[in-house]
Amino acid sequence: MTAPTRVAIVCDYQLGYLGGAQTALLEQARVLAGAGHPVIMIAPEEPVAPALPDGVPVLRIPSRGTLPGLRLPLIMNTPAVRARLRGWLRDHRIDVVHLHSEFGLAAAAIDVAAELGVPVVHTVHTFFWQTRFPGQHALATAVTAFHRRLTGWPADPAPRLADRAGESALRAMTWRIARRATVVISPSAHQAERLREAGVGRVEVVPNTLASAPDPSEPPQPYRPVKIIWLGRCTPEKRILPFVRAAVAAIRRTGPGRLRFTVAGSGQQLAAARRIAAGIDEITFLGARPHHEVAGLLHDHHLLALTSYGFDNQPMSITETVLAGRGVLYCDPRLTEGTADGSGLLTDGPDESALTDRLVQLADSPDQVAAACHAARSNRVIFEPPAFLTKINEIYRSVHPGNTRLLPDASGERRPQA
Repeated sequence: MTAPTRVAIVCDYQLGYLGGAQTALLEQARVLAGAGHPVIMIAPEEPVAPALPDGVPVLRIPSRGTLPGLRLPLIMNTPAVRARLRGWLRDHRIDVVHLHSEFGLAAAAIDVAAELGVPVVHTVHTFFWQTRFPGQHALATAVTAFHRRLTGWPADPAPRLADRAGESALRAMTWRIARRATVVISPSAHQAERLREAGVGRVEVVPNTLASAPDPSEPPQPYRPVKIIWLGRCTPEKRILPFVRAAVAAIRRTGPGRLRFTVAGSGQQLAAARRIAAGIDEITFLGARPHHEVAGLLHDHHLLALTSYGFDNQPMSITETVLAGRGVLYCDPRLTEGTADGSGLLTDGPDESALTDRLVQLADSPDQVAAACHAARSNRVIFEPPAFLTKINEIYRSVHPGNTRLLPDASGERRPQA
């Protein structure tokens, strides 16, 4: 039995943008509201907004433009923005401010929460910013100035958070927000450890969830061809091009009828990926697909291919895949949630040759694919809403212990808190 907590979810990103952070926070909002927690959302204005959880009011904050590429609305921590947040937090008697980003709107929420005595929880969706920009030191200077401009805060001296100066500065944006939060949430254990190493205080691990978990249906039969889907943004950090090159090489080594690939996503490298796969009938490109189609796409395949390395925290695609009862082919051994206990199939390394070899092996041994799907159906409990609610309720109670309003427990009975 849990007391309801009035939660304000804050995000600097456009909620309609295809990204794991947006998907994660919208699903968590649905789970929280469905469990009886009064939820409000604070997010940028955007031309086309996604379907939002029923009964969840949204405060839309206008931006001063949008940063290309990330589609990040430029919202500054100004007195006007803080005044609007202050009014909403007071009007809705908010108990906890829950951040899902690290820019100007998040900074304004932190400042107002501190003024009102409201605790702040910050979910970090990625601490592992990556860039191969050639002028790393110039980039670091620009990033630091950019973040200082949006947040209105001095650039606190950050520890070295990456080997490259530019990447370290990008990670420092997250670090500066996280260190001001009452509690930081990481969906993965490996990211939580890195945050602690960077000096962030209390960090808790809470895996992602889906409000309406897909049924773990039986995979397509037979397991030949092995059907593999790649989902996400077609960008360098997701390594779409190495994946497509490895898929082409594996198809040529195994011959027809053994492997079948689908790529669902869009981004700056999609055109190059299509060129690499030109003339290969076993590779299909669907472009960007709406989120409500993801479960059906996963059910039509045996495995998800997750080819990022050193970038992802805990991709929502793993959550969706395991809940659907499908296995995960992945390259990064640090991704353990949802890939342990047999549901994950790890390559021997991140390079294309290792990925190609693993694909050929799976084509020759489809029983391994069947075993991964079976294991996923057993492991899905870690991503189901009850597991998320148990952990998030404990965190909310710990930062707002004076909450005495009651929600029914699993039996429907209301009891006072001890």
